[in-house]
Amino acid sequence: MTARIKGNCLCGGVAYNIAPTNHVDACHCEFCQRWTGSAFIGVDIRDGDIQFEKDETLSWFNSSDWAKRGFCNTCGSSLFYKLNDVPDFWAVAAGTLDLPKDTEMVKEIFIDSQPGYYAFTGDRPRQTGEEVFAEIQEALNSND
Repeated sequence: MTARIKGNCLCGGVAYNIAPTNHVDACHCEFCQRWTGSAFIGVDIRDGDIQFEKDETLSWFNSSDWAKRGFCNTCGSSLFYKLNDVPDFWAVAAGTLDLPKDTEMVKEIFIDSQPGYYAFTGDRPRQTGEEVFAEIQEALNSND
């Protein structure tokens, strides 16, 4: 069995582990830019893929009509976001995880909100906000 990936906030008040992965995604939406100071680079998982070891300093902020964001209320680390319409979805901040060195970025979303002062190299799918919301809606409709 492959070892789980450990993660934590800066002060260690929130500690967790996730199922093994070797890929991340990047989100360029304006909410993520405000939240992280740049693009959000994270790992998409489901409820069963995360286990908390400590969460006494975990707080949540309803950042938009469609998502909430988890952070440490002691050190301020940005940790997670969750979609309101897909309650078992988690995006875990990659910088909080002990990811394998061969981890690759596999997708970028909200590229229509990406500022001009940075760009990630590499060939991968890149979606606009409209495309992302359409994909989420399609997935929700197929679950009905």
